[in-house]
Amino acid sequence: MEIQNQPKLTFAGVDIVNINFNTKSPYDQKASIDLKIEPKVFYPEKDNLFFKIIMSVNLKCENYFDLEVVGVGNFKFDIEFKDLDLRKRFVNNNAPAIMFPYIRSFISTLTSNLGNVTGNLNIPTQFFQGDLEEISRDELS
Repeated sequence: MEIQNQPKLTFAGVDIVNINFNTKSPYDQKASIDLKIEPKVFYPEKDNLFFKIIMSVNLKCENYFDLEVVGVGNFKFDIEFKDLDLRKRFVNNNAPAIMFPYIRSFISTLTSNLGNVTGNLNIPTQFFQGDLEEISRDELS
């Protein structure tokens, strides 16, 4: 019986590449916040080991503020996948969940430093399901 090695996924951290914050008035803690999270994946054409997760997180509270943070997570496998569907399943099931706590922490720290404008915003834990939208090099820029 042959034992196959489980692929190892290395996470090289998150680069925050865009922050957009607009405010109209200090946040009323009773007002509801709409949360939208859009993770996408970029697979380089020539390297089967590397991929990037581009995660856009938007928090919007009508009449108070709008905050968008975009982060890029950098990942690497230790082996090349011959089965690209297996690689996609592995990425879809693991990478956004690995990356999200870093974005979540960044938003919490950022908003805690804004004083009374927003107060400290803590995003709840998220579970990611389904296939990530794949983007091309042109969309990555």
